[in-house]
Amino acid sequence: MLPSSRVRFLVFAILVGLASRAGAQFGMPLNHEDPKLEPAAVRELVAQYCRLDYAGARLNPADWPKLEPLVAWRTNPDFLLFMTTSRFDIDNEPVAGHGKYEVTVHYRLLGRYDLSEGYSQDSANQIEDVRFTVTQVNGEWRISEAEPGYPHPSRAAALQWASKKLTETQDPATKMIYQRAVEQLQTQKSNPLAK
Repeated sequence: MLPSSRVRFLVFAILVGLASRAGAQFGMPLNHEDPKLEPAAVRELVAQYCRLDYAGARLNPADWPKLEPLVAWRTNPDFLLFMTTSRFDIDNEPVAGHGKYEVTVHYRLLGRYDLSEGYSQDSANQIEDVRFTVTQVNGEWRISEAEPGYPHPSRAAALQWASKKLTETQDPATKMIYQRAVEQLQTQKSNPLAK
């Protein structure tokens, strides 16, 4: 290599390095996803969220870091109730429109825990549809909305939560609400259709 060729190569290498750093600094995605793969990526994102929610992540503040990379909001939203579920099914094809996707998740309910009233099984064996909106935030897909947005934990996760609350609570009336919830959750079958 001639000295001038080496200098040109060195200048070229430096420019390539600077260009890649500049792209990263200004949030320009360097690797574009194949648009044909977007629906599958969006569906998997919602599935990850649903699995974590089912495992009780929304009920446990310490689990927020697991959910945070999946959503556009900065904190775990407050909730006044949650629905215990036996399972969830995600529609196979997200619906695209205006730079976002809509994904519907169908939850089979076991019961409802209202923070002021306690646990009831009046919604058992019902199906609840939750609509998730997924949009791009800084070049990455994130859940930007869930309607309704309250948690949908499994019976086991709800039982663990209620048991923990029972041991932490000193107020006799509140303790009784948690005690009833624990008893109902312990005796409730995971599958409301099972006899």
